[in-house]
Amino acid sequence: MARRPNPRQSFNQADARALLAAFARLDRRAQLVLVLVIGVVAAVAAASYFWSTRPRPGPQASGPSATWPQPAPKTGPASGPRGPTPPATGAADHLLLGNPSAATPDPANRNNYLLAKPYFALSYNDTNGTPNWVSWRLTAADLGSAPRRPQFVPDSELPAGFKRVTHQDYTGSGFDRGHLCPHGDRAVDVQTSFATFVMTNIIPQAASVNQKAWNNLEEYARDLVKKQNRRLYVVAGGAGRGGTGLNGFADTIGKGKVVVPALCWKVIVAVPETGGTDDPAAVGPDARVIAVVMPNDNSAVGDEWARFRVAPAEIERRTGYRLFDRLAPATADALRARVDDVPVPPPEPKQRWREKE
Repeated sequence: MARRPNPRQSFNQADARALLAAFARLDRRAQLVLVLVIGVVAAVAAASYFWSTRPRPGPQASGPSATWPQPAPKTGPASGPRGPTPPATGAADHLLLGNPSAATPDPANRNNYLLAKPYFALSYNDTNGTPNWVSWRLTAADLGSAPRRPQFVPDSELPAGFKRVTHQDYTGSGFDRGHLCPHGDRAVDVQTSFATFVMTNIIPQAASVNQKAWNNLEEYARDLVKKQNRRLYVVAGGAGRGGTGLNGFADTIGKGKVVVPALCWKVIVAVPETGGTDDPAAVGPDARVIAVVMPNDNSAVGDEWARFRVAPAEIERRTGYRLFDRLAPATADALRARVDDVPVPPPEPKQRWREKE
């Protein structure tokens, strides 16, 4: 039986000459178009080949270790074209000084539910629709000029069945959406900045609190980091029920969905920045501690925050929480009893914003 020619071997020199002659008979424009088409086809074929032969990543880990925030390797912040990149931090970093309410990640613990996020940790109160407290560490690597998120968002990490507070629940209420961990403390890049605009990081704050004294304290704390080379451990929250906003007194907003706190409190522990690892033992009894309690009242708070300084023990008394429970007992007792008395210049009046509804 005669052997059939292989089509792949049937293309010979005569065929090549015929194709070249046909190409030569084309006008110049047609020749250019044909060359471009052949080039595009070749480029697509090459890309497909390299894509099909690239190395494949291995399977992703599963289980708690894949979802729980992990501490970064303790080798210091990496540097890049945009400056220092903050290391990914875990719950241990943000809760270094303690867990004030002994919150747990058990969904049955609805009013003291622990959410450990990469950029802060918090205890959520489902009945109130607000955090009990938010805790975070602040270093120079966290600071920058990233933009604010245009709108606040519900927290998708809350367990099924928990209350989902939305941006609109505050609209028209007369209260600002008040950050506890502020955008400015996480402004190194867009991802970290936007992470602070989740509703589990927000409480209803009177405008004069949020935009004046509270904001000035936030800026003062960042100056400690930038100008005095300090590392800060911060915890903040609300307490009580009922505040006075632009529309007068209210104890809830959002059709009863969100409880308005009567007080806004904050504790800041400042230690020298050594570039080392986070260690509770590095916090001594002489560390500077700033604690404030402000009434959530639009007519009672101005620009000055220093006049609201108290001992941390006063915050414990008003909230029932236990601060500094991871510190050595003698150190914790010393910090609880101290009222900060470092002279603070009166803040300069600034142009305030009106929060977008």
